[in-house]
Formats: sequence, structure tokens, C-alpha cells
Amino acid sequence: MKHQQHPSLAELEAAFPSGKFPHMWVSQRQALSHVAENGSSLIESPTGSGKTAVQYAIVKAMENRGKGPIFLIVPNKALVGQTKREYPDLAIALGRSEHPCLYYQNEELKADEVPCSLLANCPHRVDQKTGQTHEPGAVTCPYLQQKFEAKQSPIVLCTMSFYFFTQLFSREWERPACLVIDEIHRFPDVVRGALSYEITDHHLAQAIELVKSFSPAEAKTLRNFRRIMLQVVKKRPPEQGSLLVDAETERLLAALEEIDEPALTRNIARAIREGVIDVRQERETLKKVEVLIRDLRRYITSLRLSLPDGERHPLNYTYAYYRRELTGQQKVQHKLVVKCFYVVPLIRKVLSPFTVGFSATIGNPEVFGFESGIESSFLSLASTFPVGNTRIFMPTDTPNLALKNQSRGDITKTLRRIARTAKHFASQGMRSLVVVVSNAERDKFLFVAGEEGLKTMSYGNGVTAREAAIRFREGEGEALVGTGANYGEGVDLPKQTAPVIFFLRPGYADPSSPGTQFEERRFGNMRWARWNWKVIIEALQVRGRNIRNHADMGVTFFVSQQFRRFLFGSLPEWLQKAYYGEDTWDECVKEAEKLLR
Repeated sequence: MKHQQHPSLAELEAAFPSGKFPHMWVSQRQALSHVAENGSSLIESPTGSGKTAVQYAIVKAMENRGKGPIFLIVPNKALVGQTKREYPDLAIALGRSEHPCLYYQNEELKADEVPCSLLANCPHRVDQKTGQTHEPGAVTCPYLQQKFEAKQSPIVLCTMSFYFFTQLFSREWERPACLVIDEIHRFPDVVRGALSYEITDHHLAQAIELVKSFSPAEAKTLRNFRRIMLQVVKKRPPEQGSLLVDAETERLLAALEEIDEPALTRNIARAIREGVIDVRQERETLKKVEVLIRDLRRYITSLRLSLPDGERHPLNYTYAYYRRELTGQQKVQHKLVVKCFYVVPLIRKVLSPFTVGFSATIGNPEVFGFESGIESSFLSLASTFPVGNTRIFMPTDTPNLALKNQSRGDITKTLRRIARTAKHFASQGMRSLVVVVSNAERDKFLFVAGEEGLKTMSYGNGVTAREAAIRFREGEGEALVGTGANYGEGVDLPKQTAPVIFFLRPGYADPSSPGTQFEERRFGNMRWARWNWKVIIEALQVRGRNIRNHADMGVTFFVSQQFRRFLFGSLPEWLQKAYYGEDTWDECVKEAEKLLR
């Protein structure tokens, strides 16, 4: 036992936050026992099962062992804040976008909006070894100060993307002795998003204009890359993404490799030092050059991985896109989009020898292992949530909204039916969440909802999805409306904020998208296992938006008949008792009213 990397059950129980949970729940004890017995684990822990306390017990038990660094990572900043409020002794680390920049005073800029790495003489810079500022007595940079303080703590609470970048690129922390991941089903997509890039004609042109003033040779190579990029992009049909062929990727890769990154870095540092570049007037362009320098190696690596290598299939894909003409405030007409797809080796590279992942929806652990490369001992906990508090409706008289099955007008008629039903519920004081797949469907629903007199809250016109959700939780609107990408998960509507949920159809991959085309080429028929796993997870996540604790009551209408093929079988056994699949729409509405009243 002395040589094991993970704590014993006695150590975990001793670290459990008994002040918040005077009596450990059965599900919490089961989770801790599983970790004590198996070490690295995947735990499917339903909403309301107290998993945050279990996560806290794990990291504190490792701290008590004198181990470090220890990371607890969550998908986004909101969850960082929520966990910090619950356990204030945890040190947090947030990215540059959450901190003001002090170098550009009176401009109210965030640290990610400035070319920070190029401002070597910034007086506020904090030495990460000593904690001293570059200029003695200067006010400390909030971003670097927070990071320095986090490094002094054995436990760090941060987002998935912050952790991934620090481990894979900056390597400012050692490999963690313990890593606990909340909402682990989201980790592969977070990594994909972090490693996906856009290379645009507009930003390249701006960078070239600045670079030629201090490094003509590198400006020439950048200009050559932009010329080849435009040639490649303009071969495509306008207004739609189109995958590159291998020969085009090879041309772009060869042009990128001609850029002398060290020389570019040295020359720009000299130009700043000698005053050739005004770091204040040229701030925006200088930031783009900084990003170009920083990302150049990643572009090259990503493009290489977009090519087959011997028997290895491509791991990434690159597509081109251009607008026929620019309108309004648009500045980008041509772009390359490099998408990271196969992230298994990268995820494995940043894991700890003792990694515990939690999620309410892991689903099939074999498919999740294929998706993420994480193949640990799996435990699925039963829920203690009173199943009588919820209903899952699969009405018999709704259409199949799959593209090949729907009739003309089905989408509009169905959206109108949802709007009328949501208005009916609103008249009884019951608000709704409406989840669609595309922005086109969202716009159409907002239009028909207006005709039906339903007061909606959604994003757009300067309102972010997060801001819209906050305003809805504060009482504005009768229905919150958004796509699955925005409101399928991550938005919580407990305490009868939206006791009724309508989910229009499953978000299967768009057959015309470059990503779908890539998966078809790479996986063939095997792609369906992954696609089905993703829509199942999506359905389970949408259902849980209004059920966050034991006191909540809520219903979910799964509208398209596409759901019927997999919905019941994908439900945990305890939740299958809440499934209603033999009733009409109107009968489901009556049952929902009966429950929610």
C-alpha cells in the first residue's frame, strides 16, 4: 500500500468535506471506494449525487500525502467560479482573457488582446520563479500574479483548456501527481477546439505589412504563403467549406516551412527595442504577428497531421472557405481552417498516472475510450433522484425530421406546435427551454413564436448566449431558445426556472460539412458508432438542464421520431421508469401539467 499512487479509502474518507455533508451519501462512498480500489477511474455520477465533494476529497487526500502538483479541471470559467465558491481554499488559475492588461493603461484591454510576449520591458511582468515584478515596486500583472500564486499551491482549480495548454505547450507545471476531471465527456472536444485554427487573408496581409518594415526576407516568405493560400482557396465553390486534397496541403506546408521563425522573432524584438515599431499604435497588428509566431509551429504540425503517413490515416483535416464578396463590416474573404480531430495521443500525454474523470453522461465506456484514449476502470452510479419528479416524453404523433424523411413544411409546423405549447405552459406560470440544432431553426422558431405571442429570450444583436441565459434565469421571457451547441449542456435551469424542455431533433453530423466528409473517409461505417454515442450524450445532457437536485421537477419533450430509435435504450435503468413513448402530444402535455402542478 505504501507504493500505490492513489490514496486509500481511509485517506479519502478523512479528506471528505464532512462540514458540507454530515453523512456521506451511498453514491459518494461507492465512488471513493472504487477510486481507493482501482486508482485511475471513470465515474458516471448522476446529477445531484454530490460528485464535487468526492472530487474535493480526492485532491485533498493527495495534498495530505504531500503530493503535487494536483489539478482539478472543469470545462469552463463558470464552473471554476462555482467550485471555488463551494470550496474557497482551492487556488484558481484563469486564462489571459479574464485579466486586465496594465501595460496599455486607460485602454481597458484584456491580457489576451495585447502582444504580451513581445513586451519584454513591461514593468508589471511577474517573474514566475521569484514573484518579483520586472520593475521593482510596480503593480503586479493580474494574470501573471495569479499564475504565480497558483504555482505555490499544491492544488490548482482551472479550466480544461488552461490545463491542456500549460501541460502540452508551456510546461510551466510538472506532470501532475493527481488529475481530477469534471464533465470528462467534454474533454476531447475542448482539446479539439484548442488546437483548431483559422488562417485568414486579412490577418496575413496585416502581418506582412508590419513585418516588411523590419524583416523584408520574412515578409517575402509570408507573402508567398498567402499567394499559395489564395490559389488553393479560390479553386473551391464559394460560401461553403471544402476539404483540401493532399497535394494542396503539401504545397501550403512547404511554403510555411520556408518561414524562418527564429529570425522573425529576433527581428521583431530588435524592431521594438529600437523603436521601429510603436507598440501602442501598432498594438492590434503586433498582436496578430505575435499569434503568427506563436502558432507557426502548430500550423506546421497540424498540416502535417492532415496528411497520411505510411499506414497511418490523417489525424487532422484542413478545409478552405471564401466569400464571393465582402459586405458590411466583414474583412475576411478567404481562409483556411485547420481542425484537430484525433486527439487521443495528445490527451494521453497530459494525463496523470492517477487520473479520475467524472461525468453524468459517459455512456458506453468503450466508445468514450475510442474518442478520448481514456480507458480506466469504469463505475456507473445509480441515482438517488426521485424518478417520479420527471417525465421523458416521446410523442407518437410527431414527424421524423431527418432530412431524408421530412416532408415540406414539417420543420415550420413542428416549431409552431412547440411555440403554441410553450405559450400554453407559460399561461400557467411554467416557462420553457427550446433546444434546436441550427441557427436557421432558431431564427425560424423566434419568428413563429412572435406570431404566437410567446415571449422569447435568445442571443444575438450584442447579447451572448450566457447573458441571455442569465437574463432568463432572472425572469425575462417565457422561453429560452438556442442551439444544442449553446444550451444543450452547461446551462443550468433549476428550481423550476424552466420545468419544460423541448428538444427538436438529434444533432447528427451535417453530411455536407468538411468534418463529416473527413470522418466518412477516415472511418467508413465505423463512424456511426461515434455519431450515435454523441447524439445519445447530447440527449441525456439536454434532459438534465432543469433537473439539478432532488427537489427539482421537470419534463422533456423529445420531438422528432429520430429519437425513438435510441432514446429509451440510452436511458439509465433508473430513469427508464420516467419514459412515456405511447402517448400523443396532447396526452403528454396533460401528463406534464398533472406533474408540474
